[in-house]
Amino acid sequence: MVLVNFRLLAILAAFMSLSLHRINGSAVLISDVAMTVMVELSSRHPFCRMHTDRGDIQRMLLQADSRRIRQIPRESVMELEEVCKSSGQHGREFRGGLGFIYPGTKWCGPGTIADNYDDLGAHTEEDRCCREHDHCPDVLKVGECRRGLCNTGTFTRSHCDCDDRLKRCLQTVNTETANTLGAIFYNVVQVTCFQERSPCSAHQRVGYNKTEQDEICAQWQYQPSEKYTPSAPGRT
Repeated sequence: MVLVNFRLLAILAAFMSLSLHRINGSAVLISDVAMTVMVELSSRHPFCRMHTDRGDIQRMLLQADSRRIRQIPRESVMELEEVCKSSGQHGREFRGGLGFIYPGTKWCGPGTIADNYDDLGAHTEEDRCCREHDHCPDVLKVGECRRGLCNTGTFTRSHCDCDDRLKRCLQTVNTETANTLGAIFYNVVQVTCFQERSPCSAHQRVGYNKTEQDEICAQWQYQPSEKYTPSAPGRT
């Protein structure tokens, strides 16, 4: 948590007036505790931006929404930056909600690098959350149309129940890694899920018989996911 006093507010005001750096509104800032290195992850290209100027890092952290700030060990920041850069992202959005398999996991990202269902990464608890989400029973694959809804995006969409379970799972694990994953998925990528239209309002049912009403109201519609907020101070 960043504590702001009047002196820091004055510094921030001066910084903003100079417009040294405009933070992407859909970015998460992942820095080490000493604020000497930081990865800025964005949902738009370039997806990864490395920062090493401590003054710039501190000013960016002061300016950012606290829900988009995560602090992890320095070696984890460097590993994340290396993996992110090597993923070679060139599209307009993160594929699968994340452009790479998150370091220390085998299920958190597009697809999986696990050898089998029981194969988990070093971040075991977080990986279990992602593994469960990967096995969501209701998904819309790219180009697929079901229940009146088509997926015209570039990655698989999941039912909102599955996205909600992933969020609750990460909040329960409540480590810095879990909360970083939650911030990336829900506050940066801002994943869109789908759910049933039912219950429909009365005016939506006008002109249809009971069978038609039930069919229409059972159709899916897209729903933006709510922002991720850690449930309590994170575990290490």
